[in-house]
Amino acid sequence: MAISMKKVETGLQKYCTIMGRLHDTDVSQDREFQRLFNGYYKIRQRPASFYSCFYQFLEQHKSDSTLAFQQVLTYLWEETGCIHASFSSKLLATVRPEMPVWDQYVLLNLGLKNPYYTDKCRFQKVLNTYQKICDWYQTPEAHLKVEIFNAHFPDVMITDVKKVDLILWQSR
Repeated sequence: MAISMKKVETGLQKYCTIMGRLHDTDVSQDREFQRLFNGYYKIRQRPASFYSCFYQFLEQHKSDSTLAFQQVLTYLWEETGCIHASFSSKLLATVRPEMPVWDQYVLLNLGLKNPYYTDKCRFQKVLNTYQKICDWYQTPEAHLKVEIFNAHFPDVMITDVKKVDLILWQSR
């Protein structure tokens, strides 16, 4: 799979802008922050109630270093009636940049499938899939992607997980 380092660089700039503003604004009220975040993470065509609860939760927890995927997933499920694995991971990864993002390209590159089951077990299957994503970030393949990123962007101070995320998103 080809990696466009120019696209990685574009994504990196957007990511750094979002992270630079996170603690300088009330993200539940800042429409410009929300526009940047929604564009970067491709959060589209959701009802206003989704955006409201999503950004209120992000604002309330943006300094919570113990925030967990299950906590975000549960909150969004209780508030919206849907299991939002990808959006939960994106919120978590914003609060805790050492946590990976669940994304269609991440799943594709890791050979994982989105558990689309409609039974009661789906919630646990989503948690299990996210754990598999987290575990993969400790592999030699993930470490190689960090080395590739560092070779192209040696002075960028972001977590290794974000470096890998940025490369995986462009590996199509």
